[in-house]
Parts: sequence; structure tokens; C-alpha cells
Amino acid sequence: MLMIPRFLAIIALAAPALLSPAIAQIRFEVASIRPSRPGAGPQDGQSSFGGNLMGKAPSNRFDAEASTVGDILDMLNGWQLFHVVGGPAWMRTDRYDIHAKADAPIPPEEQHDALLALLAERFKLSVHRETRDIPAMVLLAPKKPGGLKPAAAGEPYSVRFNNLGDSTFTAVPMSDFTNKLSQMLYSPVVDNTGLEGAFDFSLSPSAVGPQPWGERVREALMAVGLKVEERKVPIELMVVDHCERPSEN
Repeated sequence: MLMIPRFLAIIALAAPALLSPAIAQIRFEVASIRPSRPGAGPQDGQSSFGGNLMGKAPSNRFDAEASTVGDILDMLNGWQLFHVVGGPAWMRTDRYDIHAKADAPIPPEEQHDALLALLAERFKLSVHRETRDIPAMVLLAPKKPGGLKPAAAGEPYSVRFNNLGDSTFTAVPMSDFTNKLSQMLYSPVVDNTGLEGAFDFSLSPSAVGPQPWGERVREALMAVGLKVEERKVPIELMVVDHCERPSEN
């Protein structure tokens, strides 16, 4: 999960013939890819592995509705914003309905490779990973956070938001929380809390008052014993080298 990473060797994922043998064997055998209905927008977008948004259970399906290739790559990067760079502009505007099925359930640790293999085959996607120094928010725990309760053994993972932007996190590790916080602050977020395990806690920016949204989130974080600081840090990015619109099914 997210942390300040070491530089990784470049990994190319291109047309199926160029995929490594290990990734090439992890496949969705059947896939339907069609343009979404006219007028579909971000509010209609959703994607999951067999209904599991985080891909934490075996599944033989991947389904996306009104999703861009950029959306799907964001999902593969934990929904952290700004972790996917490059690629054609249409990759963030053209929406597709994608339904893919494998012959047998794919383990969670192999689902991302299976989806990348599908994108390489149908969108001629080619990517590599590299580390760059970019401005980001660093999540810190200056003291032992009193607002975080260690999750009970076997407690199910859950993230819930209300229409005011307040959120409740159940059995969520800090590495996952940074992904959600990235969306709330519209910035890359790196976990530097040193906190291990999963926690139960709530954030209530709506209770702070009439301040800019980012300031309200910062104050809500401080209320549970966390804070963020803006720094320039090395972050691993997914760089899109090539992507083409898919051919008709």
C-alpha cells in the first residue's frame, strides 16, 4: 500500500505479445467493452471486481459502468489522485461499460495484473512506473491519536460518507485512509504516521464551520489526533506511454 517508495525498475505492459509470461497467464477470457450511453458522466461511474470495490476477495469478474481508462487506472492505484500521468486526453473523457469474466476466480493479489492484461489487449495500453519528486500532503501523527480506536479482531472493513462530506471509517489501515484523504484534499497523500494495524474513527468537516473545504478537513483531522503537512516527496507514479481507443466488439 502507499508509502514513500524506493525507485522501482521500469515495468512495461504493452500489447499481449509483450506481456511477461506470468501476467499473460492471468486473464479474463471473455470481455465486452462498449461506449457508455450518451450523457453518462462521472456521477454514473463505478467499477469493481465482482462487486468488491477494493478487490479484497477472489472474483472471476470485473465490471465497470461509465468509466474512463483513467478512472480504472486510478482504481488500480488505490484511488489516489495524481498517481497516473501521461496518456491521451480522451483517456479521461471517453466513458466505457466493461464486463469481463474469467473461467475461475482470480485471487485478489492477481486481479490488478489480469485487468492490466485486458487493457493492454483491448486498449493497447502500455505503462511503466517511476518515482518523481512532487508536492504532496504528508499524513502525520504527532502524538498517540486519541480519536483512533484500534479495530476489533474480525471487524469488517467499511468506509461511509454522508451528503455533508463527513465520513466514518471502520477497520481501516492508515495506508487505505491516505487514498480516501487524497480525494478529500484533492492532492497526493503519503502515510508517515507509523501507525500499524486498522482503526475505527470518524471525520466531521461539516462541524468545523464556514471555512474552505481543505481547512475544514485539516481541522477534522486534528480533532482525531492527525495532521497533514505539504512537502515535496518522492512518489511512485504510473506513467502511460501509449493507449488507443478500443475496436468494436
